[in-house]
Amino acid sequence: MLKLHKVRKQVIAKAVAVLDSYAVDPAIQEKLAHLLDEQPGRELYRANPRLLATHLRLPEREMLQILVIALKEGIVTLNWEIECPACHGLDFRPKHLSDLRSLHTCPACNHVHKTDADEQVRVTFSIDERLRKLEPEADDPEFRTRMDRRYGVVSGHRMLTLQAFRDLFPRETIPPNESLLIRRVAILFTDLAGSTALYSRRGDSRAYDLVRKHFDLLFQLVNEHNGVVVKTIGDAVMGAFTTPVDALRAAIAMHQQIVLLNQQLSLPSEDQLILKIGIDVGPCISVTLNDRPDYFGITVNTAARVQATNQGNNIAVTEALMQDTSVEKVLQSCTWQRRDQLLKGLATPVVVHYLFPN
Repeated sequence: MLKLHKVRKQVIAKAVAVLDSYAVDPAIQEKLAHLLDEQPGRELYRANPRLLATHLRLPEREMLQILVIALKEGIVTLNWEIECPACHGLDFRPKHLSDLRSLHTCPACNHVHKTDADEQVRVTFSIDERLRKLEPEADDPEFRTRMDRRYGVVSGHRMLTLQAFRDLFPRETIPPNESLLIRRVAILFTDLAGSTALYSRRGDSRAYDLVRKHFDLLFQLVNEHNGVVVKTIGDAVMGAFTTPVDALRAAIAMHQQIVLLNQQLSLPSEDQLILKIGIDVGPCISVTLNDRPDYFGITVNTAARVQATNQGNNIAVTEALMQDTSVEKVLQSCTWQRRDQLLKGLATPVVVHYLFPN
């Protein structure tokens, strides 16, 4: 028995060592290997990522990033689970994102409901049985229920806004003609003011070099603030965040870092990059468009229209963001102007706030 345990320990350690190539801290690797080898099986079967994060003393998002890398390397498996809003039973049948549908039928009570990525779809992880075959009693529903109540669950939407998941699993998408309900998302759009004139003055190659640097910076800031880059459209970026405060903090960081980038590049005033940012908060649906995960709905359209009203060097946001309690402290570092704007496609004016970070 001791010999088998020693072999298992070596197998797990070798598998986890692959994370070196992803620049995962060796100390975290060591803790992860110990957890996968020593923790009771019930903590490694359909494990709540927040429980694992507690064991490793990591923030939730960092834990999810490590788990996604581990998934890519065959260390763990990913489970998509759907809770029925009627009987609260869990459907364990989905194995991939592609197994989810717009409407879900509960296998226990036959209740049909929209598939809600915020409140009903959740993700868990299990150690791959090639590394450690768990005993039957590892499947302990009562234990999992206690852990979920103690730590809360990780929603499917959190996984959809994890950049590492999109980058490492680009083919994990919702089936065409299907969608997931998103109850609340913060959509952020950026664009460059005067980019056409910039290309004309500097030429395509030199102008694009500046645009590329600006893309690299924005992608980094979206990821650092718990968001995901959904797509780029010309010189524009569309980002999504599960919380409004993350979107606002990302926008402020973009505003500040673009100023620093202009200074670092010693650009003349006429060639400096001027960023236009717009944010709206609300419901939408998650879909697959052009073989990539995307968002669709009035919140997306409003965020794009709000951004289009921005002349640059500030952050345009809707009343929905301003009223969110999570942004109160962040707003203390800003001044703002309020305007009623008639947005394209909307019958009545919308209140837009233009924020100026101090």
